[in-house]
Amino acid sequence: MGTPTRKCVPLNLLEPTKAKERLLSEAYQKFFSIVKDALGCVGGVKSRAELHKKTYAVFRSRYSVASQLIVEATSYAWSVRKTVDEGIRRCVVRFDKRLFSFKQTKRGNPVLSLRVSSERIGLPIRRDGAYRRLQEHLNDGWKITSIIMKRDLSFLAVLSKDFPEPEGRENQLGVDINSSKIAVSIVSKDKVLKQTYLGQDVSTRQIRFEERRAKLQNHRDAGSSKAGLKLKKLSGKQKNYVKTRIWQIANEVVKLAKRFNANIAVEKLRNLRKHRGEWSKKSRKKVNRIPYALFRHALKCVAEREGILIKEVAPSYTSQTCPRCGHVSKENWRGYVYFKCDRCGYEADRDRVASLNIALRAAPKVGVPKTYFWSQIPEGGASVSRHALKDEGCGGWHQTTPSFKPTDLSVGS
Repeated sequence: MGTPTRKCVPLNLLEPTKAKERLLSEAYQKFFSIVKDALGCVGGVKSRAELHKKTYAVFRSRYSVASQLIVEATSYAWSVRKTVDEGIRRCVVRFDKRLFSFKQTKRGNPVLSLRVSSERIGLPIRRDGAYRRLQEHLNDGWKITSIIMKRDLSFLAVLSKDFPEPEGRENQLGVDINSSKIAVSIVSKDKVLKQTYLGQDVSTRQIRFEERRAKLQNHRDAGSSKAGLKLKKLSGKQKNYVKTRIWQIANEVVKLAKRFNANIAVEKLRNLRKHRGEWSKKSRKKVNRIPYALFRHALKCVAEREGILIKEVAPSYTSQTCPRCGHVSKENWRGYVYFKCDRCGYEADRDRVASLNIALRAAPKVGVPKTYFWSQIPEGGASVSRHALKDEGCGGWHQTTPSFKPTDLSVGS
């Protein structure tokens, strides 16, 4: 069996009584206080176990909560210690198997039982679509490992399931994630099988959300009370749209991998989070239009579920390397999205080049040719077009003259 795959599904509750709502709010505030206190003690601590040993007795005497919640809060503080340089503003409360259980009323209605202090409280579960979805997952072999409570007292059920270890496949699918689109290239041992773009609509919609938000912020600053409410609604709408589309795109990538019997290759990127001042506001907006971390998480979950192997490759110079002759130079960049090798004349969209290089780096070294006699230039001799998005303001095609004959190339299907 492979490593467990985890996912979260909503768990909607009926409106609790005032007394139960107060107990839940107190549990969250105490948990949050423990997290903040634990973060103040991480200096000089080398492990999670050492932090627990250093703080448990103090927190146990200071806070009247279940002892396991103190353990969970300390563990949470250790996991976020590197990402809260400017102070933590919110957290989530995790209830493990010792702190939650499911029961039924005499009428058969489901109830979530939580232990927040010395006693348990019962919270009736709403039997809606989210509950039916949870039941479908349980019937499909998923198991509930913990319950998450957020700051607004909403709940999530954390599910886990073991899937078979994915087996290596014959071909390779490379994925390059850019602020404007996701480029995909699929290669075999001797040719390019397919290249395509995904997610262009995500970037376009993100730009429109940004423009709408800027207008609403101007109205709000001018004294409009309705603008503030619309801003909050717009934020939720944007978040839901991006999350839904990212998961849809991840499913599309995995379907392509299954169709072409390919492994999936992604860049091994780490520490993308920048501190204030390292990037301009415009650069942060641009990078976050297609969130890399969310897409990678979604892709990993879907691929594990479908038995597709994901490989990580070195990210260096993927968009500066010519996949035809191997020449590496920043001079190969011709404009924002245009690539033309200054040695052999190979030309293509820059993101498409990067995805092709990612796929080639993931391919086994044995039997893989050093150069691919392939170009984005079609056999008819038409020049490469600059990849333009809707509403980008591109008035026409970028005309170029190839430095080699396209008819001499073997173009993949």
